[in-house]
Amino acid sequence: MQKLTNDNWIIRKKLRLLQKRAVEKGLDGEFLKQYNYICNLNNETVIKGTRRKLIIALVTIFILLAICGSFSNNIISSRCLLPSNYLVWEASRPMADCTYCENVMKPIILWNITRQNFAKYSYSSKPIIVKNAITHWKATKEFNFNTFKRLYQETTGSYESLEDGCQFLNFKTDLFTLKEVFDMPEARVRNEPGQKPWYVGWGNCHPDILAKVRQYYSNPEFLPDDAEFPATENIFFGYEIGAVMHLDYIPRLMWQGQVQGNKIWSVAPVPECNHVCQKFQYFVEPGDVVLLDTRVWYHATTIPKGEFSLTVQSEYG
Repeated sequence: MQKLTNDNWIIRKKLRLLQKRAVEKGLDGEFLKQYNYICNLNNETVIKGTRRKLIIALVTIFILLAICGSFSNNIISSRCLLPSNYLVWEASRPMADCTYCENVMKPIILWNITRQNFAKYSYSSKPIIVKNAITHWKATKEFNFNTFKRLYQETTGSYESLEDGCQFLNFKTDLFTLKEVFDMPEARVRNEPGQKPWYVGWGNCHPDILAKVRQYYSNPEFLPDDAEFPATENIFFGYEIGAVMHLDYIPRLMWQGQVQGNKIWSVAPVPECNHVCQKFQYFVEPGDVVLLDTRVWYHATTIPKGEFSLTVQSEYG
């Protein structure tokens, strides 16, 4: 019998965790048996060459079916909203060192933090809330739905920028482009009784629009002065629904400024850390900045019923 390599052992362990989670969420046992050989506990053979490619393809199909079915309440919405490469990324994600979440049951709360005092937290994977960090932003008074509607409607090529690499996220909303969002009837924009709630996000990367909105906010002042920042930011706004449970496959840590409204964050460890770490929730208020390593914390958000939430989000590292 050939000895399994460390990489193969990691792949098998991750697949066993995926199968276990599928069973816990109610995935049909007979369906699951069709994929048992992928996670064979007897370690009969070593994954090599074309078989590894086949396994990756089958795992992708397995995860896709699981997510679209029994996983829907925990990872994404009942409609498959995430691209297929997300599934491949999850299947090939390195196993996490669970010390990042061990004994973490709530976020670190910081007040009136300076850059010098924040230094020890700068690159931590633990959830952090910096209270009242952006209350001085002009955005807290000037940003609203109509601000962005006007900018996008009056700027040439604004919607095309979302087709050229800037991502639009509709989460569980029945709106599939930013233009559809800004074309909503006023009653739905205001989430009046009888209207469907909505929540969307997008990468704000049109250079003219980006230059204009950046006059209303800046990177949080407590972040490291030697940190790298991306060229774009994301805007998220809407009512009630929030973001579905997911990981982010991004190169840096995430920060999000709560410009308007309140938001409830739900975070959970990656599956391989469930035995030592816990999921929990926390509440964020206007003026707060959330910092979270969204590459290792599954996270979802909801907005209190009837409230409008607007946030600016970016990365640093």
